[in-house]
Amino acid sequence: MIRRNTFILEQPKVEEPVVMSGIDRQNIMRLRINRIAIVQELRVEYILNYLKDCGVINEDDQRKIDMGTTPSDKARRLVDLLPSKTHIQDWYQSFREALLNPEGGPEVKKRCKAMVEFLDNTVIHRPTSQNSRFSGSDASSMKLPHYEPLPMIHDKEPRKSIPQNVLNLESERHKGTVMAAKEDYTAEKGVRDVVPEREDKMIPWSSDQMDSMTLVKGFFQQWVTTPDNFRSLIQVPEDHFKRLQESSAPEDKEQLAAETKTLEKMKKLELVTVMARRKLLPEGFELCMCDVVHEVLFDKDNYHFYFKYLKNLELSDVNLMVDVVSSFASIMNNMEPTKGGVNMEQAVKLGFNLIDFVAEYGYFTQAEVIMTVLLMVLNKSQNMDTWMAKYRGLVKLMHFRNMNYDFQGVQMAYNLSNELMWKIDMMSFGQDLVDKGEYFIELSTLMLEYGSANASFGYIQKAMKEVKTEDPANIVHALCQAVMVYSAKWSIKRAETLAVEAVQQAKEHFGCRHPLYIKALLHFCHFSSEFKQDQPGVDVAKHTLDTAKIVYGCETIQLALAHRALAKALLVVQKFDNMDYYHHATEALRMARGLLPDKHPMLHLFLHTSASALQWKALHSSKDLQNSTLRLAETQAIDALEIVAIHYSEISLCTARMCVLLGQIKSKMDMVEEADELLHRAIIYMKLCQPENSNYLLLAMATLATLHKIFNKPKEAVNLFSHVVTHVDSSGVYLKWVHVCYDHLINTLQSLNQNKEADEFQIQLSQWLRDNPVYDKQITMEDLTAKPEPFSKFLDNFNVWEKRTKKVLDFAKKVVAAGEVKS
Repeated sequence: MIRRNTFILEQPKVEEPVVMSGIDRQNIMRLRINRIAIVQELRVEYILNYLKDCGVINEDDQRKIDMGTTPSDKARRLVDLLPSKTHIQDWYQSFREALLNPEGGPEVKKRCKAMVEFLDNTVIHRPTSQNSRFSGSDASSMKLPHYEPLPMIHDKEPRKSIPQNVLNLESERHKGTVMAAKEDYTAEKGVRDVVPEREDKMIPWSSDQMDSMTLVKGFFQQWVTTPDNFRSLIQVPEDHFKRLQESSAPEDKEQLAAETKTLEKMKKLELVTVMARRKLLPEGFELCMCDVVHEVLFDKDNYHFYFKYLKNLELSDVNLMVDVVSSFASIMNNMEPTKGGVNMEQAVKLGFNLIDFVAEYGYFTQAEVIMTVLLMVLNKSQNMDTWMAKYRGLVKLMHFRNMNYDFQGVQMAYNLSNELMWKIDMMSFGQDLVDKGEYFIELSTLMLEYGSANASFGYIQKAMKEVKTEDPANIVHALCQAVMVYSAKWSIKRAETLAVEAVQQAKEHFGCRHPLYIKALLHFCHFSSEFKQDQPGVDVAKHTLDTAKIVYGCETIQLALAHRALAKALLVVQKFDNMDYYHHATEALRMARGLLPDKHPMLHLFLHTSASALQWKALHSSKDLQNSTLRLAETQAIDALEIVAIHYSEISLCTARMCVLLGQIKSKMDMVEEADELLHRAIIYMKLCQPENSNYLLLAMATLATLHKIFNKPKEAVNLFSHVVTHVDSSGVYLKWVHVCYDHLINTLQSLNQNKEADEFQIQLSQWLRDNPVYDKQITMEDLTAKPEPFSKFLDNFNVWEKRTKKVLDFAKKVVAAGEVKS
């Protein structure tokens, strides 16, 4: 029997142990040593039928395995189940044969054969740090000692130990902190005495009781003493859990199950980190090689559920991820890449997952540290395996530097990855090894941020062709980037098709409670606010914000972007009957300032939206408030202009658009000369960095022309309006701002008594309206949640003109070849 107050990281089995042979003990040790590799690589569905036919597992075992929520979880359940089958003759040999004969294709068989090689090449050493649990022949020596149940602790009984913040070692140096902890603890009125049994699955998050012993698992297992004064600093969001539990929606039930496991893993990680800091773990133990760290880092679909707990610990000056990163750096600095092998491969894979986690969390400095250590180690070896690992690492470096708006860093990583790609391609067998899909996505992102829409368009076209159909994450990334590129080129109908497909693919593969689903929704909101500007777009933006709140449960940059998306959607439909647009713009800016460093380039997005909201707020405020509101909008626009001038250079599309915004604000403050100067500067910048028919350039000209019309400069206005309507390319879609330019031009000409010219432009307007009809198709949530067609089929339909052109060229080649044969 197990003592009630014993805490373990993995529930031990309490059945009577079976006497095992020496071969069985060695095979169990092989499984434990290679457990991490097997859990990461094995897909149980390829070997379960074989194991069932051999009698190693039964229906009940398969049901337990199928309860796993991810492929790794199912593999973990199988590996934990196999040591209990020692009563079955040749159980390990059957498992080995199942790996040699999987029900899969060549790639599956190759992976399984590699696992068999790992198992066969494992050398079993006798443990020296603790008594061997495999050496005894007496079965009774393996029994756990019997303890009588401890007496119940009543509410009135005083506690004998004072919980302390043992993660923050600095706090122990101040006795005042200990006294404050005692007072706070006394005020809790014994809440923690009423703790449900661990078997209570309905409210697993409410347990806060710590145990006297902890089983630490990594490359070895050992029981160590839990700190007596340990108290978890994690605050459980019980209202959030209760809301999920009471909901009848299946996605809420799935999230509840995932979040419950996440909380359990976080508490394990917190406890092991405490013991590592306290030097309570065995000598040589590294935090990053602990099983619980691997469980967190390889739980890629649920990274976002950990963030609220990490932020919660940061409030107490505790940063678990810094400890994990430091541990990983220590491991890598002592590793010899020239020896290769499974250890190096697993270390690289662990490092990449750690980078993904900290980058998603926003810890870009820590991601840079990990990548630097990885590249330093990989540079010590020159072979194809390390080249491929370096290439994947450099592409990942481009990705999180793009996320961090570090575009100079992206260029450096691009140069290195391009050089390495060339070396791999030059190998006789290396042409098809490099996966270029993600590489082209990151290049497209970089080019678009620099305002080179045509270059970005070329790269995203390549990316959508190169991305693998079995890689849904990169499919969603490619579609989202394509939405931005086609929007920048004002290809409205195709951008709409891509935006809808991105949301559908994200929901199909990841569900509606995943960061990639939120990313796809945000890109649809961007397209909708730029071009659709309708009420369904507002509804989608509200849904995006609600989903982000449920998914993250804390302030993240994605939640700030969702607030910004809703503010923009309300602004473009001019919904000014309440102050919601202003509230969401302000909330987005507040979150961004709290999450990003001062003068971070990403801040310009939030400052632009907030300044626009303040501009509209001033127009709907009393005279007394107008000036102060416009001054605040001016301040934010100036801050945004300074940021983009530093990070994007002064002559750039981004800087020019900020000049346009600031000019609009100045004009409303009756600072006409300054507004005129800013708008002229914006047009000059755009002429230097954009094509002459760029719609961004024409829109800036239309803004300046409107300013001239308002402040009695009709001739200048006529010249600019004429240039705009003559050079604009609407691509067959009605654009409201172009129609407004026609109306202003005709009215201004009529005010100058130039009726003949006005009539000519009136005829031209009629022609334009006929060629560019209003595109009033509405996209609703029902459209976005529809089941998508396979990505390969979507791509064929999307590139239909390219497909037809290719057919014509192929036919022409055949005709030419036939003519040469006849001659």
